[in-house]
Amino acid sequence: MTTTANPALSADELRAEIVRTRAALGETVEALAAKADVKARVKDATGELADRTKARALAAADVTKVRALAAADMTKSRALAAADVAKARAVAAAGSVSTAVRDPRLRRPVPLAVLGGAVAGVAALIVFGLRARR
Repeated sequence: MTTTANPALSADELRAEIVRTRAALGETVEALAAKADVKARVKDATGELADRTKARALAAADVTKVRALAAADMTKSRALAAADVAKARAVAAAGSVSTAVRDPRLRRPVPLAVLGGAVAGVAALIVFGLRARR
């Protein structure tokens, strides 16, 4: 914007200068009004914050999902390995039991009736114990 008038400018040039000055002034007023509109600025900032928060939450959910799947796979593989170990131990134990049954020196004389009575006694204690708690 010029502060001194140039007498050599024609009327059309002056009008063009006035139009340019008005446009620049209008843009300045709009910028100041936008800066002064706190409510709109807060609303825009809130919207941006909400978008960032949603994006972070989705990213965290994805990471959690991946970690959960990895943990499930690890747990499954460990369970399968433990099952294999248990199966091997059961086979070994069954082999030693069958050897003990076949070898008369390894048998212990335990009457079947005493064993059955002990099992029945334990079962009775469990049943009566559960009823007493009620």
